[in-house]
Amino acid sequence: MKKEIILIESRDAAFRDLVLKTPVGEKLSTCMQCGICAGSCPVSHEMDYNPRQLVRMVQLGLKKEVLNSNTIWICTTCFSCSVRCPRGIRPTELMETLKPIAIAEGVKNKNERFDGVFSDVVRKNGRASEFLLISRYSLREPEMIKQAPFGLSLFSKGKLPMSIDKMENTRELDTIFKLGEKAEKKESREDNKEKNKETGTKIEKEEPETQETDK
Repeated sequence: MKKEIILIESRDAAFRDLVLKTPVGEKLSTCMQCGICAGSCPVSHEMDYNPRQLVRMVQLGLKKEVLNSNTIWICTTCFSCSVRCPRGIRPTELMETLKPIAIAEGVKNKNERFDGVFSDVVRKNGRASEFLLISRYSLREPEMIKQAPFGLSLFSKGKLPMSIDKMENTRELDTIFKLGEKAEKKESREDNKEKNKETGTKIEKEEPETQETDK
């Protein structure tokens, strides 16, 4: 995969410090670039930057390159890199930390779209449905039309069932998603506070959060 040349002007110290201040960022500065994480990753060949490179890019504050990378979306969260790192760095958790930052920054790419479609399908049905996942993602990603012959082949052989298996009660699952959204909003507000402090922008008083109660 061809990579663009990264210029020193791309460095963003505020982004670097933001990530390093998170729980997962505490040990990032100790990375010795041994490459065990990259060698352990089963999908590194599909990434534009492997886990080792991504950690180094965060150290350098390459915000644009990191957040626009497909690496954070392709990660399968198998935790092989985190388990084997001799420095105790957790690249898997780093990916999950970078995702909400990328979303808050308005980053849009096909990998982010797939992640959104998958989450939406699981949230509404409680289980992943291959048919719903492929059909809905195809509507958002026109290039998927090229995979139509392959999809028809799977369907004709009974490998792509159209039946949708749903959970009887998705209330608890929906609560989990809401908690995640609440945490992302809180993190986004904290990020904005940090940016406002650095730029000297006046911070408006926040309205108190309303507590939801079960009826």
